[in-house]
Amino acid sequence: MKKIYCALFAILCLSLLCVGFISLVDQDKTVSLAENRNLSKRPELTLSSWLDGSFSTKFDTYYSDTFPFRDTLLGYNKQLNRFYYYGGSGDDNVLTIDYQGGAEQGGEALNKVDPSASDSQIEQEEKTDSKQETSSETETSQPDSESNAQKEPEDTTSSTVPEREYPDESEATAINTIIIVGDNAMDIPTATYEIIDKYAESVDNLADAMDSHVRTFSLVTPNSGQFYSPESFHTGLHDQKAMIDACYDHMSEGIYKVDVYSALEQHQDEYIFFRTDHHWTALGAYYAYEAFCETAGFTPVALSEFETGTYENFVGSMYTYTSAYPQSDALLENPDTVTYYLPKVETSAKYYADATLTNGIPISVVSTAIGENVSNKYLCFISGDTPICVIDTDVEGPTCLVLKESYGNAFVPFLTSHYSKIIVVDPREFNQEGKPDLDLAAFAAEQGVDDLLVINYPFMINNASYIEWLNRLVGKGER
Repeated sequence: MKKIYCALFAILCLSLLCVGFISLVDQDKTVSLAENRNLSKRPELTLSSWLDGSFSTKFDTYYSDTFPFRDTLLGYNKQLNRFYYYGGSGDDNVLTIDYQGGAEQGGEALNKVDPSASDSQIEQEEKTDSKQETSSETETSQPDSESNAQKEPEDTTSSTVPEREYPDESEATAINTIIIVGDNAMDIPTATYEIIDKYAESVDNLADAMDSHVRTFSLVTPNSGQFYSPESFHTGLHDQKAMIDACYDHMSEGIYKVDVYSALEQHQDEYIFFRTDHHWTALGAYYAYEAFCETAGFTPVALSEFETGTYENFVGSMYTYTSAYPQSDALLENPDTVTYYLPKVETSAKYYADATLTNGIPISVVSTAIGENVSNKYLCFISGDTPICVIDTDVEGPTCLVLKESYGNAFVPFLTSHYSKIIVVDPREFNQEGKPDLDLAAFAAEQGVDDLLVINYPFMINNASYIEWLNRLVGKGER
């Protein structure tokens, strides 16, 4: 028996040595196609990173991303997860997994995805603005599927809400989930009304900190789960309309509340949300823009007036988060199309690391030349989530300050027809440990801001951390 133990121990040691040797000599992968994301790079060892422990943390993440035979092991894990597969086929195949959305989503910028691609992008964008970029009139053909709206946009002023048949609930009962119904994945928010009230109060705090002439707009949009999920996932504590109504009701009367819900509800049978990603499409953002214009007193540019183009075969965050489950195969096999609409006016844009607005890096308001090595094509809108993005236009108009998470990225380009300057700030990038400070009131006064627009979706108005970051912008939050 002792010999058997010795043999097993020897085999174990030899296996560990082999894995260690392969780890040293093999070439690290930079992208995981199975998970639809970039992998961590080997961290640089410095004295400070060793002493503060950050090196070991980053190295653990790096090694877990580059472990030998990792893709093979992930494949085996996906097969094992078939034991948890329930439901039938097609739209009756429903998966729910435990998931907490919100501030953890987003925070991705084009320049952070692939620095080499970013450099070539910058060189191109220094020569031309988004109005002059090469584009083509493209008619997008969408898959024939009823799981998420696929019709082309309709020119209609009717307020009739399309009738829809919601999918069967099957065994899907969990909350705070991502749910997959056929080839459509959705993240489902759950209301915490005490937190929603605090979000409304944070918008009031932002408005109070602005100069008296500044108009403050609140735009809270639902996500796809409200329109395409089984009934129990968009009712009760999951009812996003109820969340938005409660949020607006708790805000002061001086806040301009944009009714995006009604606009999207009327167009829910169109392609307004991605099926493999948690964002809306640019078409969905356009209908939100129309609602904003109605509230702000602007005349929206007709959709038919924009030059447009597409990125095909986009597989987004919902696939990334569910890639370990066999139900995600339906998302991979039925990718989305990213359609963009180019600004009608001359624009130039840069992003900055902090409020000093120094050492800006040129970007496009809408990028038309993202390489194949960048999987997240949603980053074509204002280069994703940068700390501060400043867009100048040739419009003689006011200045707008936009506070947003990633939902706002597809929305911002439409504002270029109405403002001479648009300043886009991501609250997640300021007033936290290791990140720069920002006094929003002083910054807005310095920039001559006329309108403040706060745009978010239901996960953010239910997220205490995000609300804290909003309050810190005007000195109301704790550090």
